[in-house]
Amino acid sequence: MSKAIGGLIVGFFLGYILQIPADEKICAVILLAAIDSICGGLIAKLNSNFSNAILIVGFITNLIFGLILICTGNILGLKLYYIALFIFGLRIFKNISALKALFLKKCDV
Repeated sequence: MSKAIGGLIVGFFLGYILQIPADEKICAVILLAAIDSICGGLIAKLNSNFSNAILIVGFITNLIFGLILICTGNILGLKLYYIALFIFGLRIFKNISALKALFLKKCDV
């Protein structure tokens, strides 16, 4: 846990110091990919089959998929990033629903 917090702090300060400009499309896709991966990790944790490797590979796969849609859309002149946002949004709501069901099951409600 302390390594994760340390990594977040280092990442925050690197981002603050380097000040790399980012497109809002890319930031939105990265944020939703991260939220989707976190929800999937929470579901795996509640099901007692969590794996760091699966979480990281899932995040990277989501990120690459979203970035490919953005780049393809930019080349074709289409707003394909909306598809990534829509898909990740659906997956997040699906995962939150599954989390709710698992949490209620664990609490015997």
